[in-house]
Amino acid sequence: MTTTHPATRAEDAPSIVPQGPARLALIAVTIGVLAQILRMAAPYFDHLAGSAGNAVAALVVLAVFLAGFAAPAIRAAAGPNGLLVAGAGGLLLVRLLAQALTPQMWLALLGTAIGMIAVVALYEAARGLSGVGFATATVAGLGVDTAVRMAFGTWDPVWRTGVAEWAVCLLFVGVGAAALARELSSGPVSAPGISWRDGMGAAALGPFLALQILVLSSPAFVASSGWQSLVVAHVAVVAGQGLALAFLASGLAVRAVPGGVCVLGGTVLGVAAGAVAGAYAVSGAVVVGVVVLGQVLAAWLLAVACRAPLRRAGDGGPVWRIDVGAALGGFLIAVVLLPYQLSAVGVLPFPNNVLPGVAGILLGGLAAIAAARGGPLPARAPLRALAGGAAALVLLAGTLAFALTRPEANAPADDPRALRVMTFNIHHAIDGGGGLDLQAVADAIRAQRADVVLLQEVGRGAVLSGTTDIGVWLSRELGMHLIWGPAADGQFGNAILTSRTVLQSGGDRMPKGDWSQIRGYVWARLDVGGKPVYVWSTHLDGGADRSQARQREIAVLLSAWGGAPRTIFGGDFNSEPDSPEMDMFLDGRPLRASALGDYRATTPEGKKVDWILGTDDLVFSDYGVHPVPVSDHYPVAVTVRLDD
Repeated sequence: MTTTHPATRAEDAPSIVPQGPARLALIAVTIGVLAQILRMAAPYFDHLAGSAGNAVAALVVLAVFLAGFAAPAIRAAAGPNGLLVAGAGGLLLVRLLAQALTPQMWLALLGTAIGMIAVVALYEAARGLSGVGFATATVAGLGVDTAVRMAFGTWDPVWRTGVAEWAVCLLFVGVGAAALARELSSGPVSAPGISWRDGMGAAALGPFLALQILVLSSPAFVASSGWQSLVVAHVAVVAGQGLALAFLASGLAVRAVPGGVCVLGGTVLGVAAGAVAGAYAVSGAVVVGVVVLGQVLAAWLLAVACRAPLRRAGDGGPVWRIDVGAALGGFLIAVVLLPYQLSAVGVLPFPNNVLPGVAGILLGGLAAIAAARGGPLPARAPLRALAGGAAALVLLAGTLAFALTRPEANAPADDPRALRVMTFNIHHAIDGGGGLDLQAVADAIRAQRADVVLLQEVGRGAVLSGTTDIGVWLSRELGMHLIWGPAADGQFGNAILTSRTVLQSGGDRMPKGDWSQIRGYVWARLDVGGKPVYVWSTHLDGGADRSQARQREIAVLLSAWGGAPRTIFGGDFNSEPDSPEMDMFLDGRPLRASALGDYRATTPEGKKVDWILGTDDLVFSDYGVHPVPVSDHYPVAVTVRLDD
């Protein structure tokens, strides 16, 4: 049977809609900016591993995510307000610098470290609120952040320097700074004595944020895994956030519950998130249901877990136990997100579905620890629940802005019987410095006036590319149709962009015997001058020791093709000229290379691994390799005509 803390006073009963708009605004803005910084940092973590080596990168990233454990020392040296300034204030400053200087490696590392301190400082800012107040502000902050991203096609404004992007930055920083100043002027709220059990409730924010970034507040995740348009995906996310806010406002979120119920709720959340995320995931409309209901479950568990660390009365140990619990929560963000990010390009000893599942179970377990602690419970408030849910409708402004700002489509081709075909491994749109530059990819495609673009390493909600929907963004920017084919998981794979009429399309994954990256392919049948032309995009296994794996994948690809006429294959084959893999394609088959003996390197390292092949009934001309700094591969383009 659950009870309230024996030293809790009646006057400390949490209200359903807590007082203190500045305090709520500070929490919401800090959470929103923290999510932005974490997404900005993800490409740089990968770039650091590529440039400095995995061992060095692991040590640096570990140090960055452990920065929250410095909070007790900051509190001891500068007091509670000093901790708040260092965390929330420092995070706002980094966000402003990132917009002014453009994102850079040092800013990503510094911002993440300060963000871990901000996770701890949030519990200082929220002291005196109820757990439901903290959860309400957190969900609201994520909702506003997601709506803003949606207005920019999910590519975070921090990567660009236009007027609208600056306006968004100044709005977040301005509101956050004003709320911080108001909080500092009101003076700190006395901290309660806290037990280790109470302090561990503060760790719940970590797995909560990991789930939000990875699944629950990611329109690109819902779009790619649920096979929905990006607009429908954001509507689903907003519906989940609205229901979560309504549930929190109703008062039901903080009813006394046994710890076992919290464990059950976390297990359901974890199993559901694990089922729709990862390489071996359920897809389709079920993803929408998981995201909507998952938002409610996650918000409830966060509210329960935070009740004890935020209360104003009680007996126990020193307040720095809350700091340690919150710092542990910040570290748990890395425990979930970084291995999941690695799974898209490397090998894990387990399926990556386990990671979101662990996050949900951790959230439930941490809520269970604090379930019996906290103050008196408020009454139910159905009208406030209705108002809380309805307030989320304003978040659809992001979808409206997205729908009203669609760029103009590309001009039709000069010769309807010819195709300008391009293959490009875009490496998540990460440039040579580790930045996410979708515009440079679009410019490279425009420079070739391509009618068909065969893309590899395309993220659609992948952590590695800051959970951006690169496929949809490029499709809108270029005015081209998107045909998507998942590979490593539902957020990472191959794609085709085309301005021609698509008659049919499809794709599949290659068979795989371990947990390393799954390969796949995507194809489309296009109308070219009244005749069908087939185009295929694929990315074969990498590594000098993976020749046998590539040959197995080529066999699967050729079997799926079936020898249809007027066919073009393109992609990163990870195979050099005269390799056994290229012999499988070209020897004894009606296929030939468009390069026609031009074996210029297609990567900065001097490798020739990107190919465009075609059947004998096609004529190639104007072949070229076109170096650009946006990827670790160069785009390859050729003009293709029907031979009749």
